[in-house]
Amino acid sequence: MTDALACLTRLRVGHSRGKPAPNKPCLMLAIICEIQSGHITSSRIAIDERLIAQYHDLYELAADSRQEARPWLPLWFLASDKGPDGQAGSLWQPDLPPALSEVVDQLGAPRSLAQLLKRYTTARLHPTLHARLESESSAREAAALIIASYFPSRPDLQTRLHDYLELAFASGAYERAPERLKGDQQGPPEQQRARSAAFRSLVLEAYDYRCAASRLRFITPDFRFLVEAAHLIPFSASQDDRPVNGLALTPNLHWAMDNHLIAPGPDQRWHVSAAVDPLVVDNRWLCELDQQPLVLPRDPRWQPDPDALAWRLDHLQR
Repeated sequence: MTDALACLTRLRVGHSRGKPAPNKPCLMLAIICEIQSGHITSSRIAIDERLIAQYHDLYELAADSRQEARPWLPLWFLASDKGPDGQAGSLWQPDLPPALSEVVDQLGAPRSLAQLLKRYTTARLHPTLHARLESESSAREAAALIIASYFPSRPDLQTRLHDYLELAFASGAYERAPERLKGDQQGPPEQQRARSAAFRSLVLEAYDYRCAASRLRFITPDFRFLVEAAHLIPFSASQDDRPVNGLALTPNLHWAMDNHLIAPGPDQRWHVSAAVDPLVVDNRWLCELDQQPLVLPRDPRWQPDPDALAWRLDHLQR
């Protein structure tokens, strides 16, 4: 065990029914996953939807519940822990505004994520620890230390957490090199799951969790996303899991596109099949989509491939 990682075995955690509370360990595991995916690229960490959703996924594995995750607690109390230098409060330092820093001790702990985000939206992980966690081998060692230290009496849970992290690390490797997501790679099921997970993460993040057709963006209080990642050209025909071959869609519109009732075109507008009768009241939700603009990612790298849009329009029911 390297000295920089030893601090991860000494987190100040509460106990419930004689077992360590999973909040801080799950948050640190989520941070490790996000560093390995390339989403966190420096020791200054944004408290964003993706990190919080990752934390909820891990907490659900550890506690069989998402509703009790309360991410604001580990995000706040992690600031009391020692970093690799052994100094209290050096592991995690919230970027508090100067005026708030002077009175923060009087405020007490936040009671919701919204309240926490009013205090700070970024924090700094100890730079030495961050540098170690950029290495995959060190990240794996760190994750193994956390799991062994805080879930010692639950071998079944240890196995589930290791399986989760294995998938997260594999999909993260694809996220760091998305060009690898194109091509016929008939690998083992684990490889296909990693590709699918990377496709989903990249597409949903590219569209900021907003539907490319309806513009709906909804995230549940326990951080589940309304939208799904939909292929433009099906993977079976394209072997292409790059985000340029995908859209974020609500489940009903994903279904409608896969059944060729609607299609985004190269003109970056939505088209509705002539097979959808506009005189039927129940069809209006689809008909109203006709000629509406396609919601596009802000980053031009992830905007849909014109050839994939043309494929969709060519396959629209006539």
